[in-house]
Amino acid sequence: MTLLEIKQIARIEILKGTAILLAILIVLFLLVESSGDFANGILFFMQVMFDPNMFAMLIILFGLTYFFAGLAGEEIVIKRKNFLLISLKYVILISSAIATYAMTIAFFRKGYISYDLFAKKIAANLLRQFLDTDFALLIVWLLATNKIKKINF
Repeated sequence: MTLLEIKQIARIEILKGTAILLAILIVLFLLVESSGDFANGILFFMQVMFDPNMFAMLIILFGLTYFFAGLAGEEIVIKRKNFLLISLKYVILISSAIATYAMTIAFFRKGYISYDLFAKKIAANLLRQFLDTDFALLIVWLLATNKIKKINF
């Protein structure tokens, strides 16, 4: 098995898991939003789903996942590094990028111009945003990298 094949398998496994996770989270979001007032919940859901910033976050998620999955496959199969540490490393990088983008957009949209206020809000909310993204992605990466670990080179 070549290095290119290992990277392709790793990318497929991790991207497939990420897409399934995203689909589950979108369905849960739809159910939560439409549970009270169905019509307004659906409208709010559609508004969020078609927001350009949502597309940007999805591009960040899948772009970084594609890039890091290839690196993870190489590190796990060829370099025989621990799949737990590799998963944790790349999940933290991806979650940090998504949370930083989301927080920056949220605060500039609300008109927080003051640097001090912006820094305080980031400190208060970034950890929660980071952990929300981090936990779900870590499960996907652990399952996928465990599968990748079993590939014989």
